[in-house]
Amino acid sequence: MSLDKSINKKIKISISAAILLTAISVQSTPVVFARECVEIAFSGTLMRGLQLEPNLVNLKAPPVSGAQRQLQQLVAPQGSTFIKEDRTMPEYRLYSINDVNSAMVRVPANATNGVSVVVDIWCVPSDRLATLLEQEPPGLSIGKVRLIHNSTVLGVIAEPALLVGMKDISNFDGNWREYIAKTGLQLIDNATQSANLTSDQKAAIKQLRSEGELLAQNGQFRGAIDSLNTAIKMLGLKDRLYLNIPLRSTAP
Repeated sequence: MSLDKSINKKIKISISAAILLTAISVQSTPVVFARECVEIAFSGTLMRGLQLEPNLVNLKAPPVSGAQRQLQQLVAPQGSTFIKEDRTMPEYRLYSINDVNSAMVRVPANATNGVSVVVDIWCVPSDRLATLLEQEPPGLSIGKVRLIHNSTVLGVIAEPALLVGMKDISNFDGNWREYIAKTGLQLIDNATQSANLTSDQKAAIKQLRSEGELLAQNGQFRGAIDSLNTAIKMLGLKDRLYLNIPLRSTAP
């Protein structure tokens, strides 16, 4: 057999072996279909004990109230994925529910006082939707939410009865985190006037407050809340706005 024929024969055998191995591999590898998910818009995810990072759900586990635990279960069924922050069309109002969580409600079509609300878009596995609906707190329901670019997703909407006596915080640019940050500045100012602090403690709290205010002015509300949260816990405050936010857990 000539050298060329020998080489060609070896090449053919190698190719045949590769094809056979590929076929065996394809046949033995199970086909895995990506689990479908549904986009759902939530306002105030921060207050539900979650660390917001793209494509990461990281539930914290501090002691929480029954209502807070329900909200954690609602927003983060296992396998949910954070997609992005977005805004609604300017046709909603935003409320603080006892300073524990936020709730948005759609205004009538002829109303002129609607605002654009900041929402967090999560991708919830379709086979978890029933669980999400079952764990939904009273007064909050799943409806359709129109986003700023006129697309529509499912979202958490408040029933009007839930909002009776609650604080309308729509003027904080429709942003629950802005409300938390600016309220935190007031809490610190009020507390430092009467708190019995050492000079070092006062200096540390002043520095944290300044950092928080600067970040808030630049629209970096998660970072602002981190700094203010540290100061508030140094002051021993147990305000409900900050009660369930672990230290250093809100900035991506």
